[in-house]
Amino acid sequence: MSGQAPTREKMTTIGQGGKRFWLYPAKFSGAWLNRRRLTAVVLIIFFFLLPWLKINGTQAVLLDIAERKFAFFGLVLWPQDFAILWFFAAGSAILILFLTAQWGRLWCGWACPQTVFLEHVFRRIEIMIEGDARQRRKLDAAPMSAGKFGKKALKYLLFIIVSSHFANTVLCYFVGTDQVLQMTFNDPRENWGWFTFMAFFNFMFFVDFAWFREQFCLIACPYGRFQSVLLDSDSMIVGYDYNRGEPRGKMRKNETRTAGDCIDCNRCVAVCPTGIDIRQGLQMECINCTACMDACDEIMFKVNKPPKLIRYTSIADLEGRLRRFLRPRVLVYVILAAALYGVGTYLFLFNRGLKFQIVRPPGQSFTTSESEAVVSNHFEVKATNRSDQVWTVVVEVEEPLMLTTPLNPWPIPAEETATLPIFVRKQKSQFQSSGKERALVTFRDKEHGEVLYQTEVILMGPAQ
Repeated sequence: MSGQAPTREKMTTIGQGGKRFWLYPAKFSGAWLNRRRLTAVVLIIFFFLLPWLKINGTQAVLLDIAERKFAFFGLVLWPQDFAILWFFAAGSAILILFLTAQWGRLWCGWACPQTVFLEHVFRRIEIMIEGDARQRRKLDAAPMSAGKFGKKALKYLLFIIVSSHFANTVLCYFVGTDQVLQMTFNDPRENWGWFTFMAFFNFMFFVDFAWFREQFCLIACPYGRFQSVLLDSDSMIVGYDYNRGEPRGKMRKNETRTAGDCIDCNRCVAVCPTGIDIRQGLQMECINCTACMDACDEIMFKVNKPPKLIRYTSIADLEGRLRRFLRPRVLVYVILAAALYGVGTYLFLFNRGLKFQIVRPPGQSFTTSESEAVVSNHFEVKATNRSDQVWTVVVEVEEPLMLTTPLNPWPIPAEETATLPIFVRKQKSQFQSSGKERALVTFRDKEHGEVLYQTEVILMGPAQ
């Protein structure tokens, strides 16, 4: 890399003695900011409205851990569908590798909830109340006064309101909108667990957006740490064209410019939400938010220079090489992601209907009647209905066995898991001398008589 050598050797938010250096990103405007704001508005509306959208009577996205029900746009998964969920999750992880290898940290700058809410909601509230970067810095440095207290109180009150709405919406994804509405109008003491959950998330969101801020991207988020592994010289980045910009230098009035196009105004640093100098090259702290691109284009326009001194580019492009879109690692990512999604889709489409599981309750062997003439074995049947229809099942055993159960026929609701206790009985005198034998249990569709499932169970009895 030509031009001025990088000099920064510490994190941008670490001040003297390791104390945090509070950032005051400057206000700016530009085409990329307008595009990101439009994207953010769409994403925020989508986030808040999605829990209220229902598909086939089920919430569009629901991660109901208590009921062990997971819904994704009409796809309903249960704990028994863990294999399907694993394939989709693994495919999504590989897809992230592909997207990062091709387009860098596009997610971080455009769609990450941390960036979307901080830059387009909380930061705008802060600017509206406290002013631009210079005014905010001056306000924080000033002693406490009625004016300062009023501004801070109003800002934090609005932060709490937004955080509360955010936390309640997150709760809708885990509990369901219907239950959240019911709990909202009930005494919190009736739902202490979920109320505590919501209050904790509310507190965490407030602390994050009011205080932790860019530290989440720099310290807590693992994605930024993986960047150096996932990116290569052909990945898209927000980069500074050092060939055109160097050697940088201040621009004087009526100067005949012989240096590079960068006039060393530091405007790109002033607007950066993580405080980096993009001219130092690719850095872990860069979230590709395009703020420096807008700020630099604004300056280039003022000094009659071409725009895009800072732009979406790649290391290969900056080094004068042709960027390769298709390369071995990218093709491997595509093939792996397609294969994993394909297997998951196949399992979902062709593994529907009813699934049965029959087990003997722990600690039980057999019981005998009062007259000790009949031996009874207790089993628990669990049926998972992955379809959108109610199944009515008849449970049968072969003679001379006898079956006792509370429900027979047994209705199994759509998209639910039901449990049925059954007792398989046999005359003691007909038991084998070993005290152990096999019995065939059949589950039949009541309407059509079709055998849905058959399995053998071990019957235990007194040895002779």
